[in-house]
Amino acid sequence: MNDFSDWEVIDTYSTKQAVEDGFLVLVDSKVSKEAGIKYPVYLTRSVWDKYVEVPDVPYAGQSIDGRLWDVLYMFMFAARGCNSSTMIYKLNVVLADKGDWEPNERLDPDLDGNREMRLVTLKSVIQARDFDDPSPAIFIMKPSED
Repeated sequence: MNDFSDWEVIDTYSTKQAVEDGFLVLVDSKVSKEAGIKYPVYLTRSVWDKYVEVPDVPYAGQSIDGRLWDVLYMFMFAARGCNSSTMIYKLNVVLADKGDWEPNERLDPDLDGNREMRLVTLKSVIQARDFDDPSPAIFIMKPSED
């Protein structure tokens, strides 16, 4: 077994710094608790910007709060059957069909080719909140992100 006690830390980038720099978005604890999540939840900026921010699509009823709820609710739904620290889950998200499809986005076969409704795959990881804070936190990202 390796003893890493003599390793020199070259650099650290904390969760707190990532939030301050805008690379992570901390979900309001009131919202995450309403969704049944007891740990802090962070979304990567790319998840927030593409799947939570309201797109330029003429659909009534779209709001940041509702879209965030969808991301959190589908996370909770999938997490109930998961016993791993990493999980992949899916949700449908309304997005303008501007040719900006990503590898984690597909047409939902149940929606008859509706190109403004994408079946999106996200990844969640539960791990220490920060390098100096071992309490658990949930990080939601695209599958290609770390």
